[in-house]
Amino acid sequence: MTQGTDTDLRALVGRVVDGRYVLRELLGAGGFGGVFLSEQYVLGRPVRRVACKVSRRKGVTERTAGELFADVLQLAGAMEGMTDAAARAHLVHVYDGGIAREIDGRAFLVMEYVPGHSLADEFKQYPDGRVPRGLLLKWARQICVALRGLHAQVPPMLHRDLKPDNVLLGADGTVRLIDFGLAARMVEDGHVPGVEGTISYMAPETSEGASIPASDVYSLGLLMYQGLTGEFAYAHLEMPTGLPSAAYPDWLAEAKRAHPARRPSAIDASIPRWLDEIVLRCLEARPMDRFSSAEALLAAITEGELRGDDAGTGESALDKARRLRSEGSAAAAVAVAEPAAHDTRLEPKDRYPLLRELAEAHAAANAHTEAARSFAEAYDLLGRLRVTQTERCDLLGRTEQAFRAAGNAYQAERFARLRRAECGGR
Repeated sequence: MTQGTDTDLRALVGRVVDGRYVLRELLGAGGFGGVFLSEQYVLGRPVRRVACKVSRRKGVTERTAGELFADVLQLAGAMEGMTDAAARAHLVHVYDGGIAREIDGRAFLVMEYVPGHSLADEFKQYPDGRVPRGLLLKWARQICVALRGLHAQVPPMLHRDLKPDNVLLGADGTVRLIDFGLAARMVEDGHVPGVEGTISYMAPETSEGASIPASDVYSLGLLMYQGLTGEFAYAHLEMPTGLPSAAYPDWLAEAKRAHPARRPSAIDASIPRWLDEIVLRCLEARPMDRFSSAEALLAAITEGELRGDDAGTGESALDKARRLRSEGSAAAAVAVAEPAAHDTRLEPKDRYPLLRELAEAHAAANAHTEAARSFAEAYDLLGRLRVTQTERCDLLGRTEQAFRAAGNAYQAERFARLRRAECGGR
């Protein structure tokens, strides 16, 4: 991309598209064109912010515009008939499109504007690229729901380019699948033909030209592996010297079969075995050995989180977190306790000890703000529990200490007052 073409797109800021959309800010640019944060006007009044995708190419015909936007229009058509409301919430809605005569006949498409950034950028915010397990699984569940909606179409619709760059994390913490440039429907012989996608996130059968729903599951498995471990699952593979680029997809598919990924827990010992099994099953070379659908993967994740143990060893998440903290592995204890402590499906009596343990693990790791937040959350549950006065006073004291260590004098004084009111001189 040259500076001149960037300048050409920036010059469009402030222009009006189709008499209704004012281009306010260039959010990003690529080979196709630019995406602008825009305002939609109705009867002369601004009614909402939208994302407007505008082509670099000028003088576009309607036929050419239809070809340029075939991918997004296909998604729009799929969403129109999609009855899965939860899935629709994790896909970006398309509102309008056409030819913008006011700006040299460029093609434009108007979509839902979702403020946020990609999971690829989010992964970089964490030490060693390792996302807290509870967060990673939350995102994985939401991606599963979006894929469920696509795969349930008749015939099924595949994303075919699922990777951290193509998952948008909104400001509300909700993920949306984006960039459907390679999305396609399966044909009568039961697969999507053609080799399309990002090779490093591509399922073996995709590199051989036969994508199926399990191919998207494979790509999601790679995303989960990366988020959990901070490493790419097949970083250990070394391409032979002198391998022609055209031969790389076939070599990579065979190398993945011959040299499978390590267990995630071999990189991070806090990852439980049940999650090991889920991720590695997603990465099976043969599609029939993976989860048959995104819905099946979602069910496995949900079951594993509810079970909260280490693949049948009998050690609960609470017991394991306590053991790890006692062994001096506070960060690992946090990783174990956090997803269970934030599982709102658990009864308050089961969540309370998990929250207390999570708070203690945070404190041991000198993460005082997180510790204070978890102690306070545990206190909020006390109204629904029967606990001793000693327990209440101890929790109030620990919460006050954590807020003081975090430098939050206001909250520290608040819990000090509560402790004095409820516990007197204790």
